[in-house]
Amino acid sequence: MAGKTYAPDTVIQEMIRITIQRLAAKQRHPYVSKKKILKILFQVKEQLPDGNHVKDRLAYYWYKEGPYSEPIDANIRHLVSDKKIKKRSDRGATYEYDESTKMIPLMPHDDDMDEAGRRIGDAARQFVNIDDAVQDIYDNAPLEWYGAYNTEFKNKLEIYCKSVLNKRENSSLTDDDMQVALDNAVLKYPPLPKFIEHRRIFMDFAKMLDAFLNSEARRKNAHTLPVLRELSDKIWDTFASGVRVEHHDGHYNDRVDDWKRMYERQLGDLEVEIREKISQFEAIVADNRRFSPEIEDLILHPENHDFRPLQPNAVSNPV
Repeated sequence: MAGKTYAPDTVIQEMIRITIQRLAAKQRHPYVSKKKILKILFQVKEQLPDGNHVKDRLAYYWYKEGPYSEPIDANIRHLVSDKKIKKRSDRGATYEYDESTKMIPLMPHDDDMDEAGRRIGDAARQFVNIDDAVQDIYDNAPLEWYGAYNTEFKNKLEIYCKSVLNKRENSSLTDDDMQVALDNAVLKYPPLPKFIEHRRIFMDFAKMLDAFLNSEARRKNAHTLPVLRELSDKIWDTFASGVRVEHHDGHYNDRVDDWKRMYERQLGDLEVEIREKISQFEAIVADNRRFSPEIEDLILHPENHDFRPLQPNAVSNPV
Protein backbone atom coordinates (compact mmCIF):
# COMPACT_ATOMS: atom_id res chain seq x y z
CA MET A 1 0.00 0.00 0.00
CA ALA A 2 1.29 3.46 -0.85
CA GLY A 3 1.45 6.11 1.81
CA LYS A 4 -1.95 7.47 2.80
CA THR A 5 -3.08 10.86 1.49
CA TYR A 6 -4.14 13.27 4.23
CA ALA A 7 -6.50 16.20 3.81
CA PRO A 8 -5.58 19.42 5.65
CA ASP A 9 -6.45 19.28 9.34
CA THR A 10 -6.63 22.74 10.90
CA VAL A 11 -6.39 21.33 14.44
CA ILE A 12 -3.07 19.66 13.66
CA GLN A 13 -1.92 22.74 11.76
CA GLU A 14 -2.66 24.94 14.75
CA MET A 15 -0.60 22.64 16.96
CA ILE A 16 2.26 22.91 14.44
CA ARG A 17 1.93 26.71 14.41
CA ILE A 18 2.11 26.92 18.20
CA THR A 19 5.10 24.56 18.27
CA ILE A 20 7.06 26.64 15.76
CA GLN A 21 6.11 29.85 17.56
CA ARG A 22 7.10 28.57 21.02
CA LEU A 23 10.39 27.00 19.90
CA ALA A 24 11.37 29.98 17.73
CA ALA A 25 10.90 32.28 20.72
CA LYS A 26 13.67 30.36 22.54
CA GLN A 27 16.15 30.58 19.68
CA ARG A 28 18.24 33.25 18.03
CA HIS A 29 16.64 32.36 14.71
CA PRO A 30 13.02 31.62 13.71
CA TYR A 31 13.67 28.29 11.97
CA VAL A 32 12.38 25.07 13.52
CA SER A 33 13.16 21.59 12.19
CA LYS A 34 10.55 18.97 11.38
CA LYS A 35 12.31 16.63 13.81
CA LYS A 36 11.77 19.10 16.66
CA ILE A 37 8.11 19.55 15.73
CA LEU A 38 7.56 15.79 15.69
CA LYS A 39 9.31 15.22 19.02
CA ILE A 40 7.56 18.08 20.84
CA LEU A 41 4.12 17.01 19.65
CA PHE A 42 4.84 13.40 20.59
CA GLN A 43 5.67 14.52 24.13
CA VAL A 44 2.45 16.55 24.22
CA LYS A 45 0.39 13.63 22.92
CA GLU A 46 1.76 11.38 25.66
CA GLN A 47 0.78 13.94 28.31
CA LEU A 48 -2.75 14.70 27.11
CA PRO A 49 -5.60 12.76 28.75
CA ASP A 50 -7.57 10.14 26.83
CA GLY A 51 -10.59 11.66 25.16
CA ASN A 52 -8.83 14.90 24.24
CA HIS A 53 -9.61 15.27 20.53
CA VAL A 54 -6.22 16.84 19.82
CA LYS A 55 -4.50 13.75 21.22
CA ASP A 56 -6.59 11.55 18.95
CA ARG A 57 -5.37 13.48 15.87
CA LEU A 58 -1.67 13.23 16.74
CA ALA A 59 -1.31 9.67 15.45
CA TYR A 60 2.17 8.18 15.83
CA TYR A 61 4.03 4.93 15.25
CA TRP A 62 7.53 3.91 16.28
CA TYR A 63 9.94 3.75 13.38
CA LYS A 64 13.54 4.39 12.33
CA GLU A 65 14.13 7.58 14.32
CA GLY A 66 11.64 6.92 17.06
CA PRO A 67 8.00 8.06 17.06
CA TYR A 68 6.79 9.41 13.71
CA SER A 69 3.43 10.85 12.64
CA GLU A 70 2.19 10.82 9.05
CA PRO A 71 -0.70 13.28 9.73
CA ILE A 72 1.70 15.82 11.25
CA ASP A 73 4.21 15.42 8.41
CA ALA A 74 1.43 15.79 5.82
CA ASN A 75 0.05 18.92 7.47
CA ILE A 76 3.49 20.52 7.55
CA ARG A 77 3.50 20.06 3.77
CA HIS A 78 -0.02 21.52 3.51
CA LEU A 79 1.08 24.59 5.46
CA VAL A 80 4.01 25.07 3.06
CA SER A 81 1.75 24.66 0.00
CA ASP A 82 -0.72 27.18 1.43
CA LYS A 83 2.19 29.58 2.12
CA LYS A 84 1.36 29.69 5.83
CA ILE A 85 4.89 28.62 6.68
CA LYS A 86 8.10 28.83 4.69
CA LYS A 87 10.50 25.97 4.14
CA ARG A 88 14.01 27.22 4.63
CA SER A 89 16.01 24.12 3.77
CA ASP A 90 15.30 20.82 2.05
CA ARG A 91 18.35 19.23 3.62
CA GLY A 92 17.55 20.29 7.16
CA ALA A 93 13.75 20.32 6.72
CA THR A 94 13.41 23.56 8.71
CA TYR A 95 10.40 25.85 8.69
CA GLU A 96 9.30 29.29 9.88
CA TYR A 97 6.22 31.50 10.05
CA ASP A 98 6.17 34.96 8.54
CA GLU A 99 6.38 37.60 11.25
CA SER A 100 3.01 38.97 10.09
CA THR A 101 1.15 35.68 10.58
CA LYS A 102 2.89 33.65 13.25
CA MET A 103 0.79 35.06 16.12
CA ILE A 104 -2.55 34.55 14.35
CA PRO A 105 -4.36 31.30 15.28
CA LEU A 106 -5.47 29.20 12.32
CA MET A 107 -8.84 28.43 13.96
CA PRO A 108 -10.85 29.16 17.12
CA HIS A 109 -9.75 27.22 20.19
CA ASP A 110 -11.73 25.00 22.53
CA ASP A 111 -10.72 23.62 25.94
CA ASP A 112 -8.88 20.63 24.48
CA MET A 113 -6.85 22.82 22.15
CA ASP A 114 -6.06 25.28 24.93
CA GLU A 115 -4.76 22.43 27.08
CA ALA A 116 -2.65 21.11 24.22
CA GLY A 117 -1.30 24.61 23.58
CA ARG A 118 -0.27 24.98 27.22
CA ARG A 119 1.51 21.65 27.14
CA ILE A 120 3.34 22.65 23.96
CA GLY A 121 4.52 25.78 25.77
CA ASP A 122 5.70 23.72 28.74
CA ALA A 123 7.55 21.26 26.49
CA ALA A 124 9.17 24.08 24.53
CA ARG A 125 10.38 25.81 27.70
CA GLN A 126 12.05 22.59 28.85
CA PHE A 127 13.54 21.90 25.42
CA VAL A 128 17.35 22.08 25.44
CA ASN A 129 18.47 20.39 22.24
CA ILE A 130 17.19 17.74 19.88
CA ASP A 131 19.62 15.06 21.09
CA ASP A 132 18.38 15.44 24.66
CA ALA A 133 14.76 15.39 23.49
CA VAL A 134 15.32 12.21 21.48
CA GLN A 135 17.09 10.54 24.41
CA ASP A 136 14.25 11.45 26.77
CA ILE A 137 11.80 9.83 24.37
CA TYR A 138 14.01 6.77 23.86
CA ASP A 139 14.17 6.30 27.62
CA ASN A 140 10.45 5.48 27.39
CA ALA A 141 10.61 3.59 24.09
CA PRO A 142 8.65 0.34 23.79
CA LEU A 143 11.97 -1.53 23.48
CA GLU A 144 15.28 -0.72 25.17
CA TRP A 145 17.15 -1.44 21.95
CA TYR A 146 16.17 1.98 20.58
CA GLY A 147 18.80 3.43 22.87
CA ALA A 148 21.20 0.51 23.15
CA TYR A 149 21.53 0.08 19.40
CA ASN A 150 20.37 3.18 17.52
CA THR A 151 21.80 5.94 19.68
CA GLU A 152 24.63 4.12 21.44
CA PHE A 153 26.01 1.37 19.25
CA LYS A 154 25.20 2.57 15.72
CA ASN A 155 26.41 6.12 16.33
CA LYS A 156 29.66 4.84 17.84
CA LEU A 157 30.21 2.51 14.91
CA GLU A 158 29.89 5.45 12.53
CA ILE A 159 32.52 7.42 14.46
CA TYR A 160 34.78 4.38 14.77
CA CYS A 161 34.61 3.62 11.05
CA LYS A 162 35.54 7.18 10.13
CA SER A 163 38.49 7.22 12.52
CA VAL A 164 39.87 3.88 11.26
CA LEU A 165 39.36 4.67 7.58
CA ASN A 166 40.97 8.09 8.01
CA LYS A 167 43.76 6.56 10.11
CA ARG A 168 43.14 8.80 13.09
CA GLU A 169 45.38 7.24 15.70
CA ASN A 170 44.29 9.75 18.36
CA SER A 171 40.57 9.04 18.08
CA SER A 172 38.71 9.21 21.38
CA LEU A 173 36.85 6.00 20.48
CA THR A 174 39.11 2.97 20.96
CA ASP A 175 38.73 -0.63 19.83
CA ASP A 176 37.83 -1.52 23.41
CA ASP A 177 35.14 1.18 23.49
CA MET A 178 33.62 -0.28 20.35
CA GLN A 179 33.80 -3.78 21.83
CA VAL A 180 31.90 -2.64 24.93
CA ALA A 181 29.22 -1.01 22.76
CA LEU A 182 28.87 -4.21 20.74
CA ASP A 183 28.65 -6.40 23.85
CA ASN A 184 25.91 -4.13 25.24
CA ALA A 185 23.96 -4.29 21.98
CA VAL A 186 24.15 -8.09 22.05
CA LEU A 187 23.10 -8.39 25.68
CA LYS A 188 20.26 -5.88 25.40
CA TYR A 189 18.61 -7.40 22.34
CA PRO A 190 14.87 -7.60 23.19
CA PRO A 191 13.81 -11.02 24.51
CA LEU A 192 10.87 -11.40 22.13
CA PRO A 193 10.28 -14.55 20.04
CA LYS A 194 8.73 -12.47 17.23
CA PHE A 195 12.20 -11.03 16.56
CA ILE A 196 14.03 -14.37 16.63
CA GLU A 197 14.91 -14.34 12.89
CA HIS A 198 16.19 -10.78 13.07
CA ARG A 199 18.14 -11.70 16.18
CA ARG A 200 19.96 -14.46 14.32
CA ILE A 201 20.93 -12.01 11.57
CA PHE A 202 22.16 -9.48 14.10
CA MET A 203 24.22 -12.13 15.88
CA ASP A 204 25.92 -13.03 12.58
CA PHE A 205 26.71 -9.35 12.14
CA ALA A 206 27.99 -9.18 15.74
CA LYS A 207 30.38 -12.08 15.10
CA MET A 208 31.71 -10.32 11.99
CA LEU A 209 32.36 -7.06 13.82
CA ASP A 210 33.82 -8.89 16.81
CA ALA A 211 36.19 -10.69 14.46
CA PHE A 212 37.35 -7.37 13.05
CA LEU A 213 37.79 -5.70 16.44
CA ASN A 214 39.90 -8.55 17.77
CA SER A 215 42.02 -9.21 14.71
CA GLU A 216 45.73 -8.40 14.85
CA ALA A 217 45.41 -7.33 11.22
CA ARG A 218 42.30 -5.16 11.66
CA ARG A 219 43.91 -2.02 10.23
CA LYS A 220 44.95 -4.00 7.16
CA ASN A 221 41.35 -5.12 6.84
CA ALA A 222 39.88 -1.62 7.16
CA HIS A 223 38.32 -1.98 3.71
CA THR A 224 35.72 -4.28 5.30
CA LEU A 225 34.40 -1.56 7.61
CA PRO A 226 32.10 0.12 5.06
CA VAL A 227 30.44 -3.29 4.64
CA LEU A 228 29.78 -3.47 8.38
CA ARG A 229 28.58 0.11 8.58
CA GLU A 230 26.07 -0.46 5.76
CA LEU A 231 24.87 -3.69 7.34
CA SER A 232 24.45 -1.91 10.66
CA ASP A 233 22.07 0.60 9.07
CA LYS A 234 20.07 -2.12 7.31
CA ILE A 235 19.82 -4.13 10.53
CA TRP A 236 18.33 -1.11 12.26
CA ASP A 237 15.94 -0.23 9.42
CA THR A 238 14.62 -3.78 9.34
CA PHE A 239 14.21 -3.90 13.11
CA ALA A 240 12.33 -0.58 13.06
CA SER A 241 9.96 -1.99 10.44
CA GLY A 242 9.21 -4.87 12.77
CA VAL A 243 8.64 -2.56 15.73
CA ARG A 244 6.19 -0.45 13.70
CA VAL A 245 3.98 -3.51 13.24
CA GLU A 246 3.60 -3.83 17.01
CA HIS A 247 3.75 -0.24 18.28
CA HIS A 248 1.39 2.15 16.52
CA ASP A 249 -1.75 4.11 17.25
CA GLY A 250 -5.08 2.64 16.15
CA HIS A 251 -5.20 5.20 13.35
CA TYR A 252 -2.84 2.91 11.39
CA ASN A 253 -4.55 -0.44 11.96
CA ASP A 254 -5.49 -0.77 8.30
CA ARG A 255 -1.80 -0.58 7.36
CA VAL A 256 -0.55 -3.42 9.55
CA ASP A 257 -0.83 -6.23 6.99
CA ASP A 258 1.23 -4.22 4.51
CA TRP A 259 3.78 -3.36 7.20
CA LYS A 260 4.11 -7.06 8.07
CA ARG A 261 4.80 -7.93 4.44
CA MET A 262 7.36 -5.14 4.19
CA TYR A 263 9.14 -6.37 7.33
CA GLU A 264 9.25 -9.97 6.10
CA ARG A 265 10.61 -8.85 2.72
CA GLN A 266 13.33 -6.74 4.35
CA LEU A 267 14.20 -9.61 6.68
CA GLY A 268 14.58 -12.03 3.77
CA ASP A 269 16.74 -9.62 1.76
CA LEU A 270 18.93 -8.90 4.79
CA GLU A 271 19.44 -12.60 5.50
CA VAL A 272 20.62 -13.19 1.91
CA GLU A 273 22.97 -10.23 2.09
CA ILE A 274 24.56 -11.14 5.39
CA ARG A 275 25.22 -14.69 4.16
CA GLU A 276 27.06 -13.19 1.19
CA LYS A 277 29.11 -10.85 3.38
CA ILE A 278 30.17 -13.45 5.94
CA SER A 279 32.59 -15.00 3.42
CA GLN A 280 34.54 -11.72 3.34
CA PHE A 281 35.40 -12.18 7.00
CA GLU A 282 36.61 -15.78 6.92
CA ALA A 283 40.28 -14.76 6.96
CA ILE A 284 39.68 -12.35 9.83
CA VAL A 285 37.75 -14.93 11.84
CA ALA A 286 40.81 -17.20 11.77
CA ASP A 287 42.63 -14.53 13.78
CA ASN A 288 39.72 -13.77 16.09
CA ARG A 289 39.65 -13.58 19.90
CA ARG A 290 36.20 -14.78 20.89
CA PHE A 291 33.40 -12.96 22.69
CA SER A 292 33.18 -13.15 26.45
CA PRO A 293 31.95 -16.66 27.46
CA GLU A 294 28.36 -15.68 28.25
CA ILE A 295 27.91 -13.80 24.96
CA GLU A 296 29.65 -16.54 22.98
CA ASP A 297 27.28 -19.14 24.40
CA LEU A 298 24.27 -16.93 23.70
CA ILE A 299 25.32 -16.58 20.05
CA LEU A 300 26.45 -20.13 19.34
CA HIS A 301 23.93 -22.03 21.45
CA PRO A 302 20.62 -20.12 21.57
CA GLU A 303 18.81 -23.39 22.27
CA ASN A 304 20.33 -23.31 25.76
CA HIS A 305 18.56 -20.06 26.60
CA ASP A 306 14.96 -19.08 27.15
CA PHE A 307 15.46 -15.73 25.41
CA ARG A 308 15.59 -13.62 28.54
CA PRO A 309 18.39 -11.04 28.83
CA LEU A 310 21.49 -12.59 30.34
CA GLN A 311 23.42 -11.29 33.29
CA PRO A 312 27.19 -11.83 33.33
CA ASN A 313 28.09 -15.40 34.32
CA ALA A 314 24.42 -16.38 34.54
CA VAL A 315 22.77 -18.79 32.10
CA SER A 316 19.01 -19.18 32.02
CA ASN A 317 17.27 -22.53 32.24
CA PRO A 318 17.16 -24.54 29.01
CA VAL A 319 13.88 -24.48 27.13
